[in-house]
Amino acid sequence: MVLIFCFAKLHSQSKFFSKVELDFIVPNEIEYDYSIDNRGALINLESKISLALQYSINYNLFKKINFGLLTGLQHQYGANFFLYKLGGRVQYQFDTTYNAYTYVHYAGNFTVDRDKFKNGNNIRLGVGIPIIKEINSTLNVFYDINHFNLSGAQPLVFGDEIPSSLFIRSYGISLGVKF
Repeated sequence: MVLIFCFAKLHSQSKFFSKVELDFIVPNEIEYDYSIDNRGALINLESKISLALQYSINYNLFKKINFGLLTGLQHQYGANFFLYKLGGRVQYQFDTTYNAYTYVHYAGNFTVDRDKFKNGNNIRLGVGIPIIKEINSTLNVFYDINHFNLSGAQPLVFGDEIPSSLFIRSYGISLGVKF
């Protein structure tokens, strides 16, 4: 009985892996929704880069599919937001020869500076390929959408508007290491 337990424990541990990624994100569209004098308005803002660091712990549920929990930090320079992420990801390995995969992740955006934004969410679709197999490094290319709830936050543009929301649609690349 003890031998079966030890074998099962070792087998299940081999199904777990971690990944750290450094993201470089370039917005292609930023929509700011606000109101002035009880009239709603929507404008596009100047886009600036964003940098992020993410960590995920993943479990190989099937041969080609794994699920993971992720956490991360991101600095959005255009709106000057510093945020924390907490969410999950699903990864499908479509090429076992080269270990290429596609993934989707969803994360909540949180901040300690509630004057900037209250909360938000993030969804990402991407493709990853290994670049240096000896150190398990990957290159990811992705499309990213961030939404921020700005109710009660400080104005971003004019100073007298009442902010409502901010959508940032971006493309990015990331370098990751799997261990």
